Amino acid sequence: MVVSSLAQHFWSENMYPLWPILLLFIIGVQWLLFGFISKFAQHKPATLLKQYQIAKYAKMFIYMVVLAIYVFAIRTNAMAFLLNFILYYLVFTVLETWFVQRWMNALPRTPEKKVQTSSEASETPNPNTQEEQK
Repeated sequence: MVVSSLAQHFWSENMYPLWPILLLFIIGVQWLLFGFISKFAQHKPATLLKQYQIAKYAKMFIYMVVLAIYVFAIRTNAMAFLLNFILYYLVFTVLETWFVQRWMNALPRTPEKKVQTSSEASETPNPNTQEEQK
């Protein structure tokens, strides 16, 4: 009941008239983000998480610039634009996080190499010296 009354209020009075364009913009940015991440997954899988974080910050910066330009320069329906933008941003952030989490879990894991410390190296017998002692 609460959700339906909020949705009715939001869509009836505060609906941004150009919401399809806003939705296409956000979908386009998401598509570019996944294209960028997919390229790095193929070429440099070791740096995938780092590149994903860089792409997320770039996306957030692009969104902040668009918000600032619209709110300060255009000002028509600014509150409706902000409400729609925030709604789309939250929905797509949740979906993106879920999708990327499932995608990264599905990637093949590379075994980690254990680095031997100098104290472990001195405790481990050298196979060459054992053969010479026999």
